[in-house]
Amino acid sequence: MSLQVKHLPQQYRTVYNPVEVVLYETTGSIRNYTGFAYLIDVKDGSTTLGRLKVPPTTNGFGRFDLSGIMQSYMSSDLGELNPSNIEVVFDNSNSYKDFTLEFGWVHYNTGSATYDIPQTVTFPDSTTGTSYDLLTFNSSLPKYRRDVVNFYDWQYNNYYQKYTDNNTTRKFLTNGPNGGAANSPYNQKVMIDEQGYIYALYDHANDPIDTVTVLGYNSSGSLVSTTVIDVPTISTFKNIRIPVSPFTLNKVNPSNISSGSQPIISSSVSSYAIYLSNLEVQVSEKYYFNIDSECRFETKRIEFLNSLGGFDYFNFTKVSRHSEEIERKFFQTTPNDLSSTGAIDYSIANREKVQYYTKSMPKMKLTSDWVDCNTYNWLLELIESPEVYLLDDYTAPNGLSSVRRIPIKNIDGNWEEKITSVDKVFNLEVNLELGIDNFRQSF
Repeated sequence: MSLQVKHLPQQYRTVYNPVEVVLYETTGSIRNYTGFAYLIDVKDGSTTLGRLKVPPTTNGFGRFDLSGIMQSYMSSDLGELNPSNIEVVFDNSNSYKDFTLEFGWVHYNTGSATYDIPQTVTFPDSTTGTSYDLLTFNSSLPKYRRDVVNFYDWQYNNYYQKYTDNNTTRKFLTNGPNGGAANSPYNQKVMIDEQGYIYALYDHANDPIDTVTVLGYNSSGSLVSTTVIDVPTISTFKNIRIPVSPFTLNKVNPSNISSGSQPIISSSVSSYAIYLSNLEVQVSEKYYFNIDSECRFETKRIEFLNSLGGFDYFNFTKVSRHSEEIERKFFQTTPNDLSSTGAIDYSIANREKVQYYTKSMPKMKLTSDWVDCNTYNWLLELIESPEVYLLDDYTAPNGLSSVRRIPIKNIDGNWEEKITSVDKVFNLEVNLELGIDNFRQSF
C-alpha cells in the first residue's frame, strides 16, 4: 500500500484539543504530481460531513487537524432537574460522537482533478484498511496544570483507559476533590435536598457495568446502608451520567433497586460513596460526599461544565449579594413649551432629554466557605468554564417548590494557585453576571 497513515489519534479523543492525522504517500512520483494534496473525508456513517485537504510538507507529509469540524457536531448534556422515578444511568448523546475517516489524495497532473479516495491505507500498527472509526468527546484538557490530567498525558500510552477500564481506579469525569474515605474533610459537601449527577466514559465492548452501588456511613464512619441499583441496557452508550446528589439519588425508581431501599440517602447518613460495579465487583473509584447542614446563609449552588466534558457542582454558602447594572440611552427632544396662543412657557420642568432605552443586568457576588488547597485549585475550572448555571430554589405561584437553572453569562473572580505546604485555608469570591437582561418601558 503506497498511502500510509503515520499518526492516528487514540480513541476517546478530547475534541477541543488537536485531533491530528498524518498521511504519507510513499511513491515520490505521485507526490510530485501537479497540485498534489492529501484528503481526509470525515463521515457520520455513510454521510460525508466534510472533506479536508492539505498540501504536503517539504518532507512529503500531510498533517491534518480534524478538531474544528468535529467540534461542531457535539455540545453537552445536562441532567434532569426535579426528577421522579428515574433511571440510574443516562446517555450523554450530545457529548460524544463516532466519526468515520477515509483517506486519499488529489492531483492535477492531467490538467483536471484526479481524485483517489477512499484508498486502502497502512495504519501505524501495520494493519490495513479503507477507513478508521474515531470516537471523540467534548473534553478540553489543559496543556499543563500540575497534577491535573492534561493533553500531553492523555495522548500518551492510552492514558484514556484510566477512565474506561474496569478496575477500582477507574476515574469519573471530574477533577473535583475526593477525600477517599467516609467523613473525610476533603470530600465534596452536599446538602440533603440538592440535585446533581456525575459523568463517566463507558467502553461497553470490553467494560460491562450492570449496577451502581451506594454506601452510606454515619457520623462515626460506620457503614449503615448499602444500595445496589440495576443499570438498564446501555449497550450503545459511550458517555454516561449517574445521579449522585442526595435528592437525585432519592428519586431513582425503587423498582430498579435490587438491594436496599429508598431513601438511598437517609437522615442517618452523614457521608456516602458511589461507584460502578459489574457482577457485584467494584469497577470504578469510590467517590465520596459529606452531607452538609450549613444553613446560616442562603446557599447558592453552581453547576458548571468541567474540562473533562462532565458537569460539576459547588456550593457558595457564605453571604451573597444581588446587584443590577443599569444601562440607559437618551435622545434630545424639543421641549413641549409652546402654548396654544403661541407664547413660549420656559420652565425647568420641561423635558429636553428622553430616556428611550433602559436595560438592567442582574449580577451576584458569591463567597465560598473556607476550603482546602485541592478544592480551591479545582475551582479554576469553574471560573474558566464556558457553560455555567445557578441552580435556583424556586416556589411557583401555585405553591410548588422546584429547582430551576439560570444561565450565567460571565463569571469573574481572582484565582491564584494554592500550595499545601505554604497555604492553609481560604475562600473564593466570584462575581456572576446572569445570562438574562431586564428592560423597562421605552418612549
